[in-house]
Amino acid sequence: MIWALYQCLVDLRHLRYFLAVAEELHFGRAAARLHIAQPPLSQQIQRLERELGLKLFERDRRHVRLTPAGEVLQVEARRTLAQADRLLDVAADVRTGGFGRVRVGFVGSSLYGQLPALLRAVRQQAPQVTLSAVELESGPQLAGLIEDTLDLGVLRPPASTPSLAVQVIEEEELVAALPEDHPLPVGRPVALADLAEEPFVLFTREHGEGFWQVVVQACGQAGFSPNIVFNAEHVHTMVGLVASGMGVSLVPQAVRRLDLTGVRYERIAAPTPRLPLALAWDPRRSFPALERVLEIVTVQARRTAGAARQFPGD
Repeated sequence: MIWALYQCLVDLRHLRYFLAVAEELHFGRAAARLHIAQPPLSQQIQRLERELGLKLFERDRRHVRLTPAGEVLQVEARRTLAQADRLLDVAADVRTGGFGRVRVGFVGSSLYGQLPALLRAVRQQAPQVTLSAVELESGPQLAGLIEDTLDLGVLRPPASTPSLAVQVIEEEELVAALPEDHPLPVGRPVALADLAEEPFVLFTREHGEGFWQVVVQACGQAGFSPNIVFNAEHVHTMVGLVASGMGVSLVPQAVRRLDLTGVRYERIAAPTPRLPLALAWDPRRSFPALERVLEIVTVQARRTAGAARQFPGD
């Protein structure tokens, strides 16, 4: 029946007229309910019957009754109009960001910090927005944003990002990741200069330029250039190599939650390098669902940062 309605190109208005008469079983009351005159209403019902090739009402001077075909149409018309109303609601939600799909890239280290809380906030506040998330380091994320394979990046920002908008949502202190049996004292802040002769495990510049820059600059300020002997594409790979005794590394403090056997984390003595975490997107390709996600994530990031300041701890 619904397919027949579409084939006949029936105006939804005609269905609303039909339902009013079917529910009132009186043309005068239905016309008053619809705020139209009775003759035009009768004409529209007759037109609907012609288009469908069905008699919908039995009429005499005193009674109006639905025919069997009219009873079937009444059920289907209610469903059709409910779906049409739903469509309008969906369109409104799409305009305001309530519906849609957002492709998100994220650096692996963010999973040990704010990212889970941010994603949870999006699911709670915009449950009809679908997040398609993939773990990528910062370099591939920037390429994805430029090539339009990603809508939003959660990354470590490089010095410049032409054409992309970048909003820092967090700055984390770096800590030293050392093999468990490293001779430096346990529980004492590490001076970076004490690592000058150590082999380093670090991201390639291509995969994590922002991370790479912070580490190299911090080591430079301590008077040396890090001897990078192993490159890794993911932070858990870096920590795994440290646990294997392949070298030392500097990682965001939240990575201490990655409690691998064979590795220990120590604070870095002042001045402690800090690593930003940022949202990145192409404002030229913005759309309502993305804007809604950005709004939720920004607010949640501020709340999380405020809670961390109120309740500091490891």
